[in-house]
Amino acid sequence: MDLKNTVANFQFIANRVSNFTLETRDVDIKGEKAKVNYDIDYNIIEIKEDEKLFIGKLEYIVVIKAKMKNKILFKIQLTMEGIFAGVKNKLSEEDFRNMIELNGIATLSHLSRAYIISATSLAGINPPVKVPMINIHVLREMKKKKEKDE
Repeated sequence: MDLKNTVANFQFIANRVSNFTLETRDVDIKGEKAKVNYDIDYNIIEIKEDEKLFIGKLEYIVVIKAKMKNKILFKIQLTMEGIFAGVKNKLSEEDFRNMIELNGIATLSHLSRAYIISATSLAGINPPVKVPMINIHVLREMKKKKEKDE
């Protein structure tokens, strides 16, 4: 099957980890289960255009804290950036923005999950941290509400 006719008008171009920190502490509390809190956010950094394409940069931010009783066991901060492109004669700027928020977040969330699983496994955290899948529609609504309230 020829892929020329099936290539999407929205493409993932590149990604990078712009920030990653992992802090662990030696906590001697046996038999206790850690309470893990996840904070996830995103920002559309910019949208530019040339004659043919919209180019957008998205950052996806994950902050994870694990506590046992009142002691911090570990803290993870990850910012993953992604570059996305959309064909101008097929997409409006509003459609491109929506695709960055939906498809871009989905793409970066999975890359972030894989990165955190790998990093925490290599750091000796057992079991490694598995960031739960998110409902992107709910995340977008929460973001819009937060921006409206500010």
